[in-house]
Amino acid sequence: MNIIIGFLLVLLTACVSCNPVRRIDMKNETADTVKFIWRLNEDSLMNNPFLLSNSKKLEFTLYPPKVKAIKMSFGEGNWSPKDVQKLVGFLESFEIISPSQHIKIDSLPMLKDFLLARRRGIGGARIEIAVMRPVLNDKDAMTH
Repeated sequence: MNIIIGFLLVLLTACVSCNPVRRIDMKNETADTVKFIWRLNEDSLMNNPFLLSNSKKLEFTLYPPKVKAIKMSFGEGNWSPKDVQKLVGFLESFEIISPSQHIKIDSLPMLKDFLLARRRGIGGARIEIAVMRPVLNDKDAMTH
């Protein structure tokens, strides 16, 4: 019994001391090409958490089956509302473009709400933005 308690304490200590990696995952679960476009503020080009490019526009094209997901890392921690607000402050807009939809969010409060609603994992360490395959109801499945 003491061995089990000791093992659980070591496991608990290891889990508590590990900080999760804060990520944004963009996924394409469709058979079509999908683009995710982040537009950055002009003022934040050289001082933003994306640090992938000095371009104002960061475009990721996911074309299955070759590329179905992009995972961006933003260091240790969780996506608290304060952290999401800070990230949104570097942005002008976010777009998702596919053959079946075009979503553009250029309102910063709406973008903050969009990202907060997609937090996943323990403590919200990951934001998952996924374009899903359309679900057919029984009636559509029989006619297509």
